[in-house]
Amino acid sequence: PFDDDKVLVRVGLQAEVIDDRDRPTAALTFVVDTSGSMDRDDRLGLVREALSALVGELADDDTVAIVTYGDHSAILLEPTAAADEHEILAAIDDLRPGGSTNLEAGLETAYALAGRAFVESGINRLVLASDGVANVGTVDPDELTRRISDRAINGIQLVTVGFGMGNYNDETMEQL
Repeated sequence: PFDDDKVLVRVGLQAEVIDDRDRPTAALTFVVDTSGSMDRDDRLGLVREALSALVGELADDDTVAIVTYGDHSAILLEPTAAADEHEILAAIDDLRPGGSTNLEAGLETAYALAGRAFVESGINRLVLASDGVANVGTVDPDELTRRISDRAINGIQLVTVGFGMGNYNDETMEQL
């Protein structure tokens, strides 16, 4: 891969380090793709591991909510204080794959739930965990991006975290 026509570039970024005591309260809504394409250890299995690890890092007054989507979207966990770690971990353990991939429905349900959990002057995030494949509902990344931009103006930001190899759709995930 290395010749006179190619150049390797490494980019590193570091955000400002904020002491945990200075971090505002966080309201996190996880939007988890539970479609059939996620039925692999390097996808839904890894999502479970990542979410479980994150829960232990949250402050007691932070909240976690979980929305799943396959054929349809569903609320797996209402906004729950991170202090109730057992309930959150049980919900994460209940993540099961199956069905098509209705990303649009998952995002709509998650934004509605995040609106109910909104923390004024806090961190309000949707965290989309997916392989980026969408095949039901609105699948056009441009249209989905327009909808997300409208929500971001109101203080709910979206973060995408991609899982898997092979048919992973990084274009959709990057655009969102």
